Amino acid sequence: MKVLYILLVLFISALIGTALGELLLLFIPQQGAIYGILSSSIKPCWNIEGLDLVVLSLRCSISFNFNILTLLGIIIGAVFCLRKI
Repeated sequence: MKVLYILLVLFISALIGTALGELLLLFIPQQGAIYGILSSSIKPCWNIEGLDLVVLSLRCSISFNFNILTLLGIIIGAVFCLRKI
């Protein structure tokens, strides 16, 4: 049960970090160096191009967006979990 709690806290803190990063990009001028750092991200994607069965065909993909504030959110979530446990 503790593992599920830790994963949930890390996932939610990563989502909050990503959302804060995207909101912060709206208020920072695009010419600055900070904008370049915050706007750089890694987008890993798991993709099934096509699973073609006789009855139906299926396409599925899951992608994530990781930036600096996502990493900061994961670290804050991990510290919170370690203090809680």
